[in-house]
Amino acid sequence: MAVYDREEEAKRIITRLKRLEGQLRGLQRLVEMGEDCESVLTQFAAAKGAFQRVGEIILASTIRNCVKKESDDKTPGESIESAIALFEQYVRHLQ
Repeated sequence: MAVYDREEEAKRIITRLKRLEGQLRGLQRLVEMGEDCESVLTQFAAAKGAFQRVGEIILASTIRNCVKKESDDKTPGESIESAIALFEQYVRHLQ
């Protein structure tokens, strides 16, 4: 089983955020240039999907790191409930 590397996870998140930043700049350029609605909406949908994926990666990373730390002070059931609460909070913000 591979050992979890927090630094590698951070690099992965930063890479995705930079890619998302580029997509947002591209979307801005499309709007500034007066491109057709289909092109703008296609780029918007791609950026939204990328943004959601970054959120999922951050959520998974947070659960791996923070809940693991909590497990030293809590019972397994409490740590699981903490992870579920974090997930539910993330999902509520998506809506």
